[in-house]
Amino acid sequence: MADTHSYDVIIIGAGAAGLSAAVLLGRSKHRVLVASLRTRRNSPAESVHNVPYVDGTPPAEVYAKMEADAASYGVEFVWDEVLSAHIDEGHIVVETRSSGAFTGGRLLLAAGTVNELPSWVPDEAWGKSVFDCPYCHTYENDGATFVSVGAGDEALKHALLCRQYASSLTTLISDPAAAESELADRLRKIGADVFVDTIDAATVLPSGGLQLATTSGRELLAGTVVLDFVIRPNQRFTSALGLELNNHGYPRATLFGQTSHPLVYSTGNSPGSPYFMWTGAACSGVNAARKICEDLAYGS
Repeated sequence: MADTHSYDVIIIGAGAAGLSAAVLLGRSKHRVLVASLRTRRNSPAESVHNVPYVDGTPPAEVYAKMEADAASYGVEFVWDEVLSAHIDEGHIVVETRSSGAFTGGRLLLAAGTVNELPSWVPDEAWGKSVFDCPYCHTYENDGATFVSVGAGDEALKHALLCRQYASSLTTLISDPAAAESELADRLRKIGADVFVDTIDAATVLPSGGLQLATTSGRELLAGTVVLDFVIRPNQRFTSALGLELNNHGYPRATLFGQTSHPLVYSTGNSPGSPYFMWTGAACSGVNAARKICEDLAYGS
């Protein structure tokens, strides 16, 4: 193992939450390390939306600016896979695949979610014509044929949220009971189709849309597919750190990121809610960083 390097705070994850926290901590003159891979959950998207001042900007450009801001305040980066994180004699120990091990006084978990996509989603379609958020990329697909896919009520809700953009609207759900719900009836009243069916395969068309083949033999053309939420909690480090989890499977944390362990904070999609949009994740990073600063100033 390589030499161990010591920091005041180690942040795992370089998305909206982790980088927002890094800037505040760096400005507070703490020695900060961000350890992360360069790919983020929204990296496949062409642009970010609903984000003040950078709406329509490619994700890579937004993150590059945030990284530069953090670096200008002395924050260091290790672009590497984090293999483990644990506590040893009152210190945080983070081990990476190629860059060695690092120790810190506090740990901020900011890699709270992972994607769990259905096997039929083509890699080249995710973030382009297949999404899971009815707010972030629907406007850019105004006038397309929309297909909402999922287990039940959530897919029906997504379809209703997309109705004003869709030239035609179809919802495929796997729960027969949901097909008889008030939400399903509301969709039918506006001319949408609701089927109890699932997708077996999808082919990307030259137009960028998808040809969908369902279990019951339907063939559907979709300009845009909106999935039920596909984010899942990243539990890679929680067990070794001994963290209590909430009902959603994320570390149990306060609004300021405090977990069941006094040296470990959690931000982004981890505290309380199962889903933050980009700006919410960034704000949660600032809140956690603020509390870490207070902890380092007031604590022993």
